[in-house]
Amino acid sequence: MPLQYINELLGLPELQLQQLVSIDTKEVHLEASPVAYKQPCPLCHSEASVKRDGRNRTRQIRHLSIFGRKSYLHVPSIRMTCTRCRISFVWIYDFVGPKQRYSQAFRAQTVEQTLGSTAVHSALMQQAPVSTVQRMHQEALPKACEHLTKQAWREAEDSSNLVLGIDDFAIKKGHTYNTGIHNLRGETMLDLWAGRKLEDLRAYAQANPQFLALKPKAVVMDLAKAYHTWITECFPHAIRIADRFHVHGYVIESVQEIRKSIQHTVSPRAKATLKSHHRLLNPPIDQLCVKSKAQLESILAFSPLLRSVWEWKESFSLWYDCSPDINVARLGFMRWLGQGETLDHPAVRSTLKTMRNWQEEIVNYHHCRFTNATVEGRHNRIKAYQRRHYFTRNQECYKAGILVECNRPHLTS
Repeated sequence: MPLQYINELLGLPELQLQQLVSIDTKEVHLEASPVAYKQPCPLCHSEASVKRDGRNRTRQIRHLSIFGRKSYLHVPSIRMTCTRCRISFVWIYDFVGPKQRYSQAFRAQTVEQTLGSTAVHSALMQQAPVSTVQRMHQEALPKACEHLTKQAWREAEDSSNLVLGIDDFAIKKGHTYNTGIHNLRGETMLDLWAGRKLEDLRAYAQANPQFLALKPKAVVMDLAKAYHTWITECFPHAIRIADRFHVHGYVIESVQEIRKSIQHTVSPRAKATLKSHHRLLNPPIDQLCVKSKAQLESILAFSPLLRSVWEWKESFSLWYDCSPDINVARLGFMRWLGQGETLDHPAVRSTLKTMRNWQEEIVNYHHCRFTNATVEGRHNRIKAYQRRHYFTRNQECYKAGILVECNRPHLTS
């Protein structure tokens, strides 16, 4: 292939290829030089007083792969002198930083691969040392995080109907938690901080006036009292919504408690059937296939109480999906509570007590139908990131990595 086509393939207009130094099955070495003869002085920005003053050693720069081989550019390190400013400087290339051995394009491609994978995988793809890939990732992470975070906050501040989602995720289950705040409309993560107790939430609000300047229409969260107390203090006019899937979990838990209680009263064969197909009791019936519906019918036939509480659970799903407005939803919720009172079981009574205590927040779902489903999906991304990076010890890199991981699919980096 002629050198001019290779030059276009490299995408470096500031260089002109001179010759092909060597080529084998793994590497391509190309000699290149700047197209311009002189370069402006970095102080006076003039070429009139600049003269060339010889060359130092040739620089070998790793660039993007071509023809399935690693490519290396051999470029001269040209010494320049400005007679006006009386300074000497070395030719500054746009495609590579000073004293660097990897081009900007190679770094960008490597970092892009690392953000969605691991340093080991990216190093294997680029045929580069793992330590080098990790260093590139650590250098690019703060800038990418700053850009994406500013963009996410700008969208939240400019939104006229902002809906926030708040939830925590575990670093160590049962011991250490982080809390994240999310823009549910923009599907972005705004920030995260250590802790989930009320004092941790208040400390974050005091340290971040940008958060208090937001004007959310609604805030979606689970039934943790600390969250509702904190949001009432920060945004007294915002609608507090109990997350649908957390609320629904209480009803499903009562169904499973009744299933466990009747397992001890049936035959061993029926007990095995109940235990093996217990997950069929959780989803709405319209999400099951024909075979699963038949299996569900067989386990509901073991107990009238189990059938009744399952129908109570199904009516709760219908209430969520079919209530046309807040007034109808409030009446339907009261009827659903009355239906639950006919089921004489401790698990149902415990669930009804929780539902009455949080009645207003549960019904508020019908003001604006948002849930923390995207937040839970983002938590899965965070857990995968933590496993890939083995819980980065540097807290700033840990936070920046999570924010980039969560916001990169929805924002431009």
